[in-house]
Amino acid sequence: MHDPLLPRRSGFCRRANAVAAVVLLWAAAAAAQGRTDVVTLANGDRITGEVVRLDRGQLELKTDDIGTLYLEWDNVLAVVANRLVEVTTYDGRVFLGTLQRTTDRSIAVVNGPDTVQLTTGEVTLMSQIGRSFWRKLDGSIDAGFSYTKSSEVAQFNFNSDTVFRAPRHQVRIIASFTQTSKGEGTGNDDRGTLEATYLRYLGQRWFVTGLGRLEANESLGLELRSQAGGASGIRVINSNRAQMGIGGGLVINHEQGVDVEPTDNLEALATLRYSYFTYDRPRTNLDLTAQYYVGLNTSGQRVQFDASARREVLKDLFLALSIYDTFDSKPPTPDAARNDVGIVTSVGWSY
Repeated sequence: MHDPLLPRRSGFCRRANAVAAVVLLWAAAAAAQGRTDVVTLANGDRITGEVVRLDRGQLELKTDDIGTLYLEWDNVLAVVANRLVEVTTYDGRVFLGTLQRTTDRSIAVVNGPDTVQLTTGEVTLMSQIGRSFWRKLDGSIDAGFSYTKSSEVAQFNFNSDTVFRAPRHQVRIIASFTQTSKGEGTGNDDRGTLEATYLRYLGQRWFVTGLGRLEANESLGLELRSQAGGASGIRVINSNRAQMGIGGGLVINHEQGVDVEPTDNLEALATLRYSYFTYDRPRTNLDLTAQYYVGLNTSGQRVQFDASARREVLKDLFLALSIYDTFDSKPPTPDAARNDVGIVTSVGWSY
């Protein structure tokens, strides 16, 4: 007996096989391309390799003979790439296509019959289509230790910052821990934070973000603060030298002090993040973050300010100076200090 579903299944199989064949042919073509992209520098040098990505003013180029190069975008005259790339401009426009030669300090993004010409100054982000998850990660780890014999104060600190970046969104995880030992009989003075944020860009400049944060600070009488919330804002600066965003939103948190009942709070949030970076050797990064919280069900206010400066001493090895200032007008433990300020030096590695 003839199965009436058989033709449909056969048709589906034929379509599936056709799609699979197209995918395999595309993959084979991509593999056959090899590292044939060409980057022309301002001094006239032409380098053949594989364009991996452009981010924060650096073009990553993999070559067969001299390894991976990181080229300052300001020094790039032209880029030609036969593989598909996604290009994002400073004002949030996104283009998909191959890159063809055009006038100096410009790129032409070609997608079928459509061609868009952009100056290199307009382009702030570029990435291969299909690039693996691990190759989209950026980050740094640093640690430091200090000891003063006369006061018997020892301090250990650890910081890490990992970012997954894509043209329209990013995920960031930041961890920070400082342990201070004040000598025999005086106990420790520790602080630590773990923060995760998801940021999504809307349109050309606007963004929305969700965040979660765990925080402990013995100086402020805080055993644990669990915080979650969301915000929206605008990118004020987005160039190959600096980035800046401001926003506002709402957060809820659960606070546990020392020998007191836990509290639940609803707070309004204002936030600012600024980054400045140069890639003339040695590379230098400056990052500033400020968060201001106002209680909506209490009269308390909180401020969290973090600043860090990093200076490269060897390839991917850097010295860092960090400053933090934490203020809480109504700390969870009533007799605890309201303010905690620290300066930290460390040595780290970026990846």
